[in-house]
Amino acid sequence: MTRHGKIARLPHPIREQINRRLQNGEANKQTAEWLNTLPEVRSLLEAEFDGQPINEVNLSNWKLGGYRDWEAQQEALEAVRRFGADAAEIGQATGGQLADHLALCMTARIAVALHQPAAEGEDAAGQLQKLRQLLADLVALRKGDQNAQWLRIERDKIELQLKKSGAAADARQREIEALKDPTANCVTKEFLEWFEKEFNL
Repeated sequence: MTRHGKIARLPHPIREQINRRLQNGEANKQTAEWLNTLPEVRSLLEAEFDGQPINEVNLSNWKLGGYRDWEAQQEALEAVRRFGADAAEIGQATGGQLADHLALCMTARIAVALHQPAAEGEDAAGQLQKLRQLLADLVALRKGDQNAQWLRIERDKIELQLKKSGAAADARQREIEALKDPTANCVTKEFLEWFEKEFNL
């Protein structure tokens, strides 16, 4: 969402500092006083807001809007970082074969669900439907793994072909250079001396 208030119009680095101060619980009055001393802020206020300084109400409004957006973004970034760290840890623990382990677990769970009667109060059909949905997700994951593996194989093939063609090109270049060299492929000096001596030339 695009915002047009005083604080929303400030440069990104200043807004970032404001958000950090709000996150740390700094009072609006103190933040406003700090902002109004900054040359970039004073310049913007003169140009676009008739020189009216930033006040506590401006910061309260920002706290309900832009600051909340920033908080949500920070939470999303942190979740992505955690997910990345967790994925790396799981990958190490499973030797990169997580999809294989999940497939085995899901197959076992489906087999158990098919052979066990539903517990009292449980909907067997609903439970099976959940397992089917999980299995569909797992199939999609496996397809993604297979596609990634296929792409790695194709990339390795291309790299190998490039290396081979590069080596062949180098060999051809050496042959061409040898043909251009007038001394290449000629008889040796010793052979010429023997030939002259042998035939009295």
